[in-house]
Amino acid sequence: MNTKDDIHLYLKKYWGHDSFRPLQEKIILSAIQNIDTLALLPTGGGKSLCFQIPGLVLGGTCLVISPLIALMNDQVNNLRNKGISAVAVTSSMNFKEIDVALNNAALGHVQFLYVSPERIENENFRQKLSYLPITLIAVDEAHCISQWGYDFRPSYLKIAELRIYFPTVSIIALTASATKDVVEDIQHKLQFNKQQVFRQSFVRKNIRYVVQLEENKYERLLKIIHNIGGSGIIYVRNRKKTEEISKWLIQQQISSGFYHAGLKPADREIQQQRWVENQVQVIVATNAFGMGIDKPDVRFVVHVDLPDSLEAYFQEAGRAGRDERTAYATILCTEADIENLKDSFEKNTPSIEEIKQCYQAVFNFFQIPVESGEGLTVNFDIDEIARNYNLKVLTIYNSIKCLEKEGYVTYLDSNFEPAKVMFKMNKNDLYNFQVKFPKYDPLVKVLLRSYGGLFEGYVQIKEKDVAYRSKISESELLYQLNILHQQGVLSYLPQTTLPKLLFLQNRINLKFQDIQLINYPILKQKRLYQINSVIDYVKEENICRSRLLLSYFNETEFKDCMYCDACIKNHKAQIESNLEIQNAIKIELKMEPLPIDTITVRLQKFNSKRVTEVINQMIDEEDLVITKDKIVSLNRN
Repeated sequence: MNTKDDIHLYLKKYWGHDSFRPLQEKIILSAIQNIDTLALLPTGGGKSLCFQIPGLVLGGTCLVISPLIALMNDQVNNLRNKGISAVAVTSSMNFKEIDVALNNAALGHVQFLYVSPERIENENFRQKLSYLPITLIAVDEAHCISQWGYDFRPSYLKIAELRIYFPTVSIIALTASATKDVVEDIQHKLQFNKQQVFRQSFVRKNIRYVVQLEENKYERLLKIIHNIGGSGIIYVRNRKKTEEISKWLIQQQISSGFYHAGLKPADREIQQQRWVENQVQVIVATNAFGMGIDKPDVRFVVHVDLPDSLEAYFQEAGRAGRDERTAYATILCTEADIENLKDSFEKNTPSIEEIKQCYQAVFNFFQIPVESGEGLTVNFDIDEIARNYNLKVLTIYNSIKCLEKEGYVTYLDSNFEPAKVMFKMNKNDLYNFQVKFPKYDPLVKVLLRSYGGLFEGYVQIKEKDVAYRSKISESELLYQLNILHQQGVLSYLPQTTLPKLLFLQNRINLKFQDIQLINYPILKQKRLYQINSVIDYVKEENICRSRLLLSYFNETEFKDCMYCDACIKNHKAQIESNLEIQNAIKIELKMEPLPIDTITVRLQKFNSKRVTEVINQMIDEEDLVITKDKIVSLNRN
């Protein structure tokens, strides 16, 4: 059996498909042939398959570097459901759990190992990876490696250091949004052994891009939903608005849900599944929604607020029409929205002094002394820090994002982490404690009977189940667990949905040393460029929307889509212009037949080429007749 047969066999066996999408087969074969490969595929173009099938064919372990915990977990679950062994090493795992995962991989029991780019920065972790049978390295969201890319992350710059440990292993990098400069940057910073880029055109012929200047956005939303029908996504900027618009849609007899990062994980899952399964027609969401969701029948995506960048917009709009049927991507905006986006540049770009102030506040809040903190991960309650130090939440958040770009910290989005317990007492001491304090005996016994390995490491527990089996309330359970934690009987880590902050460097003393903001001016310039690109896009009324978007990503070989608002406007204007030219020609020919050249001279206020085109059109439609000598007259029949 040859390699082509292998990849089609795996495609059929695990994914149930008989053929690949455009370019997938070439990308997969390139990766299998040990060639460093960059794949640029639009949203919904099947990027994950391009490294998953090579990983299966090559055997061993495919190391996947991905920036989003939710996306990692989603892909791991999908692979496991197919009977493929996959593990994600995330911030929710303790050292023991990570060691178990890596040991299993070293023994050849893990086919796909997902890690965040921040893990690669840790020298000890890289050393542990070196013992694994890595046969392929996949870098997802590869644009993050470039300062000019969408969502630059300095930790991506460390990925190339893996080549020291795996000199013969090829890298496959994947992204859905990259300009020409970013494409070159990715290959350079990943140290590609040769230029190998597969670019599928970002043209989405079935998507109709529309921009509407609209003051009454709610009424326009209703018209869009009623006229287009089918499943849809409405994107907004803030959490409160997701709930407001969803509630209003329900009042208008339109089934709707809402989604944002502030919801509990279980609630997010419920909202998402109701929409995916078409139990509700519309989901109103912040940009936290949509990554990794493969719902093919989305008929419309509406942005009620302006997106931050054309990269973000292209990805979010691209969630429409994955079934190749006609779909609509609409931006509703006002002049005020455009001004607000300009203002957001200043609001979202803290000053250097504000960054320093927030740096001090965060380290003080977590009581981390100077020359300490590297490698520490904490639950990041941004609201509490803002209250304690009289700072604005937005200033803290944007300062942390700036510090992240400089490699000081890593901000990890909120993700549900279940409660964990580990006994600190040995078995004899624990028995004596149970005898001395019989109140806690039932809980200790339930934990020991329900979960194994409690003396070796942290074990995830379900608090509701433990409370039920212990015949106590959940509040009493939490009280007892905290008492046992304080008494040193066990270590209890409560469940949390807070985001995390990982400190990548020790705290510096700002009295004697400055924060190095090397990337700050570059990223500030890029941010301004992105905002201006969005504003230019929505204000332009005469150039095809697809042409504008594709030219942003350096694609020039395409025609006007003929369906966007700009194309329709131009077509309408052309029709009106043609009618005006037709009437002028008829007036000239009313008295006598004339040569074509004479007509074009007399109608100098119109473009001569257009006049000739209209004359030929009128001849074709038999409104005019022409002699062999090129004399034109009205057809009076």
